[in-house]
Amino acid sequence: MIRIAHISDLHFSKFSLSPAQFFSKQWLGNMNLLFNRSKQYLNERPFSLVPEFKEKGITHVIISGDLTTTSSHQEYKIAKHFVEVLEKEGMKVFVIPGNHDHYTKKSDRTKRFYRTFPSPKNSEFLLSQHGVCSIALTSGWHLVLMDTALATTLVSSNGYFSPVVEENFKKLIEKIPPKENVLLVNHFPFFDHDTPRRRLIRGNQLLRLVESCPHIQMYLHGHTHRHTIADLRPNKLPLILNSGSTGHQNGSWNQMDLEGNSLKLTVNRWKDGWKETDVQTFLFESKPWYHNGLRFKCTGCGKCCTGSGFVWLEKEDIKHITKHLELTEDEFYKKYTRQLGFDISLIEDPVTTDCVFLEDKKFCKIYASRPQQCRTFPWWKGNLENPQAWKDAKARCEGIDHKEAPLISLPDIEKHLED
Repeated sequence: MIRIAHISDLHFSKFSLSPAQFFSKQWLGNMNLLFNRSKQYLNERPFSLVPEFKEKGITHVIISGDLTTTSSHQEYKIAKHFVEVLEKEGMKVFVIPGNHDHYTKKSDRTKRFYRTFPSPKNSEFLLSQHGVCSIALTSGWHLVLMDTALATTLVSSNGYFSPVVEENFKKLIEKIPPKENVLLVNHFPFFDHDTPRRRLIRGNQLLRLVESCPHIQMYLHGHTHRHTIADLRPNKLPLILNSGSTGHQNGSWNQMDLEGNSLKLTVNRWKDGWKETDVQTFLFESKPWYHNGLRFKCTGCGKCCTGSGFVWLEKEDIKHITKHLELTEDEFYKKYTRQLGFDISLIEDPVTTDCVFLEDKKFCKIYASRPQQCRTFPWWKGNLENPQAWKDAKARCEGIDHKEAPLISLPDIEKHLED
């Protein structure tokens, strides 16, 4: 078991009197800090978590953005010290930026966040370059971090799921085995439930991608400062968790005990000290990548019967074929089969190497009584191992994703797999 602390929106702050702030958006943040945020967000509040985490045995800390308020050097210095204190206590800390961490165009352009918190290096995708990265978290789980933060206009705090990040995310997800669960972390929620100036631009594209990846079991975010537990798995979406603003005077954070396919979630809130206020348990069932179904229609092209290979025969297959051909089993064995170890396969045409029962490169002479292996194509485990295997099968079979192909549901696919 690993014990994760999910915290977010710490908003470490340091009021600045520098005249240079008036050449950027920073002056607005400082005015807000002077009259508002300094009373609501306390620099010492996140640091009060250190002994709490140590006592609870926290092994991993995930910070889903907005460590700073105006992305100044002084604020980053405080944030870096906080992370270093956690790491000194032996905790693994994973950090992504929020919109306040790219508050000014200069901090965004100079990549101040990544100069302070370098990208994890044990992934071929770098968060600073590709907008996504993946880390093996524990047995059966991968942590995927996503950066959708950017410098915005004076009155905007939008995020942006760019087409570049989208393509990199697709490539990264394809490299994670479908049986592995994914915990995805992004600062912004993908739903448009906020005002237009606070939303994730192209959030709907991210939503559709998450929906198409059933092994994304959890989605952690921040930004809204609203503590959220939303189990959307009945709607083919993941369990969505927002820790709330941990740096707020009435802040909150989530403790996540993750073991196998089980999650114990403990909510902690500040009430004259950190108090446990709620405990929930969630179980995750692994779903195949094709849980939404696949499209297939046999066109009768006969390509699946061409070329060398093995058509394995079961006793029921032999019974049906011999009846169809009006042969005894001995006659059938001698004329049409070959023994390979303990298994029996149909022979191939000695000239074409196609199946011995393929006629004119298209027609099966025993179609009505064809073997079970033929009946269940393309629903073979090898073809369904991952999306790439299905694409490879599509290159050999024109019926896969044919324009007139119906959608075959998951129960029907699994029925063929069991046959």
